[in-house]
Amino acid sequence: MLKVDNISFGYDQNLIINNFHLDVKKGECIGIKGNSGTGKSTILRLIAGLEKTMSGKIIIDGKDVTDTPTFNRNVGYVFQSFGLFPHLSVKNNILFGIKHLPKNERQKKLKNVVKMLEIDKYLDRFPHELSGGQKQRVAIARSLVIDPKILLLDEPFSSLDSEIKEKIRVEIKTILNKVGITTILVTHDIQDSNVICDRIVEI
Repeated sequence: MLKVDNISFGYDQNLIINNFHLDVKKGECIGIKGNSGTGKSTILRLIAGLEKTMSGKIIIDGKDVTDTPTFNRNVGYVFQSFGLFPHLSVKNNILFGIKHLPKNERQKKLKNVVKMLEIDKYLDRFPHELSGGQKQRVAIARSLVIDPKILLLDEPFSSLDSEIKEKIRVEIKTILNKVGITTILVTHDIQDSNVICDRIVEI
């Protein structure tokens, strides 16, 4: 499903990632573990097309997407800070990536993802009116509503307190199992990976 083939990335002569390789099967959840500054989040950005590799290839579903624009990679990305638009309601945040679809199709996708993440009562609220756990669910809903082939989670629990974190971990694991989506999780907390992932890769 996903092959990261010996990619390298850096700024000027400073290599952040050097010949990194990763194979991920369809439906598998992989945790990427490493010290701060080792390029964990950069790997996600390279897979998503938000950064360009210096060398190597990124292959999704058998297709080389190394030079493919982000919006054509069909990848969902949940940012560390959630990345919600503050001026948009929860509903419009979720719908943002599928505005091009017919209205009836948009509403169907919205209904499905909102039900799955149990956020129907928050649709008319704005991000500043939500708790950290609620923002997390909305961010995941926005990523899943586009029906991505791959879901990238970048330190998704870092801003949550420990009690909420434990609950959300289990919820996300349940959702990922239900959807069966290929997922890569970057985290500094090994417990996140232990709960959610099928295996862990260290860099």
